[in-house]
Amino acid sequence: MGLERRHGDQVWRISTYRPDFPVSTRHLQRDQIQSPGRTPFDGNSLQKLTRSQASDAATATLQARATGEGYPYSTSSEQDSRDCVVNIPVPITPYPPVDRRPGQTGRRNGSRPGPKHGSSKHHEWDAPPVIERAFHAASVSMIKGLELPVELYRGFRDVYYPAPDGPDIIKAYPIRRRLPVRIFFPARYDLTSPALLPTLFTIHGGGFTVGSPSEDDVWNRGFADSYTILIIALNYSKAPWAPFPGPLLDVEALYHAVLNDESLPIDRIRTSIAGFDAGANLALGLSQLPSVKTGRDPNVHHRPHPYFSHPPRSNPPPAAVISVCGILDFTAPVSQKLRTRPYKKELRGPRGWGQGLDWMGKLLPSSAWSYIPYGHDAADPLLSPFYAARRDLPPHVFVISAELDCLAHESWKAVSVWSGRPVPDRDEVVGRAERSLWRGCLEDADNSRFSWTEKMEMEDGVRGSTRWLLVPDVVHGFDSANWRNKYLWGDEEARMDAEMKTMAYQRELAEWLWGVVWK
Repeated sequence: MGLERRHGDQVWRISTYRPDFPVSTRHLQRDQIQSPGRTPFDGNSLQKLTRSQASDAATATLQARATGEGYPYSTSSEQDSRDCVVNIPVPITPYPPVDRRPGQTGRRNGSRPGPKHGSSKHHEWDAPPVIERAFHAASVSMIKGLELPVELYRGFRDVYYPAPDGPDIIKAYPIRRRLPVRIFFPARYDLTSPALLPTLFTIHGGGFTVGSPSEDDVWNRGFADSYTILIIALNYSKAPWAPFPGPLLDVEALYHAVLNDESLPIDRIRTSIAGFDAGANLALGLSQLPSVKTGRDPNVHHRPHPYFSHPPRSNPPPAAVISVCGILDFTAPVSQKLRTRPYKKELRGPRGWGQGLDWMGKLLPSSAWSYIPYGHDAADPLLSPFYAARRDLPPHVFVISAELDCLAHESWKAVSVWSGRPVPDRDEVVGRAERSLWRGCLEDADNSRFSWTEKMEMEDGVRGSTRWLLVPDVVHGFDSANWRNKYLWGDEEARMDAEMKTMAYQRELAEWLWGVVWK
């Protein structure tokens, strides 16, 4: 559709990012496995394969797996052949290296001795005054109380009235039975085919205190169907009852459980991790853990499980990590974060609100109080991924942020450090003061404040890349259908703009995954 509609001094460019292969319906005929649109699919096992051809190719792979010849994943194990990864629950224990081990103290009544907050080497998280603690506790309790009926309704709907954009499977693993994962198969994928699919793990947001994987169902379903990718939405416990490192250990356990699930058609050579908001923090933390780098599940089990016939194996690490509007730096004060985002009062509705009405800035202090144990170093790379070394992250990193988000500056600063580009000053404003001329689409690729890519060679000789994308004139959570409908309900123009820009950056992300990461 080539329609352009002028409104005032701005222009809707409708056709620019319209997919040439719209999201398929769930009743698509699967006579043939198709590759979508113009997106490059070099090396994709599904490209131009009919069902019979795919079955023959997969049969050869299965035979290679049985003999151990030519199979890309190690079938040998130092553990007993009866070991199984997803078997029985185990105690939650931290696995990171000694020099990065999360704080052992979970006290809420004071801080441990050590360097004061703001030191050049440590940023110790101190206990706030009693009144401030009471305020944070009341705020979190109120938000969680309002969310409870919504979550009950979603659970009821999933069981009795599944939504058309919902997952194909909701699966609970014994290692974290209380935290089910949601699995989205592409609509073009023949569920009877043994062909393997590239896989994207997603981790939902919510400031570590609220939210559930179901909030990203629309995003996950659209991305899976449009770009033929298996999407697996991980789950985690919420603070303040599960402070750091509890949620990180939850996603670690579920990540390994899913990878060792032989019933899922995961192409384990082509996997990536993506996260939104707090989920971006967890995605970057997860990619740094030794068990993820080595592919060895730290949870050892000694009883066979009827659904998994193979022992635990060493899975390849994820090829990429994606951060979308992430909480990446707990050492920077909220007041500084609020100063580094533009306030465009000429925009209508929530997008034009001033600094005093920035709802994300009001929620961040309660979120941090709920998640960070007193006395812990806020500059811990597992807690604040901004301090992670580039060599500790996957070869490919994609950082996406919203221009009208107080979290955008820390994403901009982090991706600049990881790519070796000049690091912006701590008070430098993200983006620009003027609103974008074109609505419904991203900025031009030659605008370095909004988009760039740096290719690099890692220390082990592996080629990598670091990419930055700033989405103009949108607020935090613009890519969530639930947030758009609630937060932008009074501004249809802003809601439509956010939805179209979500489709635009999804296209950029998919082309990057297929053309660079999984090439």
